Amino acid sequence: MAYGAKRGIKSPGEFGIMDIAGMGLAGAAGIVAALVTDYQQKGEASSLYTINQWAATLGEILGLGQVPLWMVVLGLIAAGGLSIFYFQPITRQGAFAQGFGLLAVIMTAVPADLAGGLQPTGPMLPDLDPVAVNREALVEDGIVVASFKPEEARVIEVQDARAARYVVELNIMFPGGVPSDIGAMIRRGALRGRLHNADTNETFNLFRTAGGDVVIRGDSVVVRAGVPARSTDATLWVRIECEGYAIEEQSARATLNSSLDWSVEMRPSSMPLFIQRLSKSYWF
Repeated sequence: MAYGAKRGIKSPGEFGIMDIAGMGLAGAAGIVAALVTDYQQKGEASSLYTINQWAATLGEILGLGQVPLWMVVLGLIAAGGLSIFYFQPITRQGAFAQGFGLLAVIMTAVPADLAGGLQPTGPMLPDLDPVAVNREALVEDGIVVASFKPEEARVIEVQDARAARYVVELNIMFPGGVPSDIGAMIRRGALRGRLHNADTNETFNLFRTAGGDVVIRGDSVVVRAGVPARSTDATLWVRIECEGYAIEEQSARATLNSSLDWSVEMRPSSMPLFIQRLSKSYWF
């Protein structure tokens, strides 16, 4: 049989309902393939999260509440299926390629959702030295994680006078102990954390610090840093995602005249992390 005999090309007007449905499914499949590729390659920097932020903002304006990630995914898939009526591909292979290319263009046009690093609270004090025993130091990709014995951990109550900052000590508690491969988990996206200042609308990556301290203390990961301030007080939000635990999203009130001691207890969960993420609204 000659190549192309089964290519399925028909004359205009010969496409029935099943043909159009097949084209739509192929276009939607192209969107799904592009979404999976973008998510796997970019991880936390995927433009999918930026689109979710826009959708969440629009939802709040329209009074629909925060739009979860799964609705954004469903909307993009539907757009891929319906786009065949505009581009009018004549084969399912063409419809798939058209859907894949459409999302590739969208993801290229949408900026990545990259959060900045946390800032230091003030001058570094020399008495916070890591202990040679039970220590893990990670300095790859801007990650700094070290373990300290409880009696040698110090609370630094110094605020940098060069800029107004809320001093925050975030205590992330893991029942059963902090994962031993925490550095690898951060690199592969199995552990993520963000802090959002609702007053300035700034978002920071908890595990990509620009001067803040990330310390393993017993069964907790302690993040101590300064958050840029524009007023005497503000509402701060954190979202912690860790494989094997439920996603935690909480808020607290921070003030300039005192440090914020903030404890977040992670709850064990058997639900895969990617399914949990679909049910969350990534508005920050």
